[in-house]
Amino acid sequence: MRRGSTPTNTFTLDIDLSNAKVYISYEQAGRIVLEKSNGDITFDAGQSDYTITLELSQEDTLKFAPGSVLIQIRYVFPDGSADASNIISTTFERIIKDGVIAP
Repeated sequence: MRRGSTPTNTFTLDIDLSNAKVYISYEQAGRIVLEKSNGDITFDAGQSDYTITLELSQEDTLKFAPGSVLIQIRYVFPDGSADASNIISTTFERIIKDGVIAP
């Protein structure tokens, strides 16, 4: 991903999280830089898998410094059972012109 961009993150899961409270956390240098939850996420049930999609804004991606980022999905169902995904590693790339750019 690049800082200042508007990427769509799609995660394929083997469990339906549409009835769960979901948190997607982005960590860099040992601290949570960005966290999104249900109101920001689109849920889609396929025939053999489930996806959740999250669109990040320029403001969201500008919060990151260039370098490694860890992502993890945590969730809790109405009955109280909770779990977390494996940790996903990605990288944020630098940009030359900083800041939000208007259309």
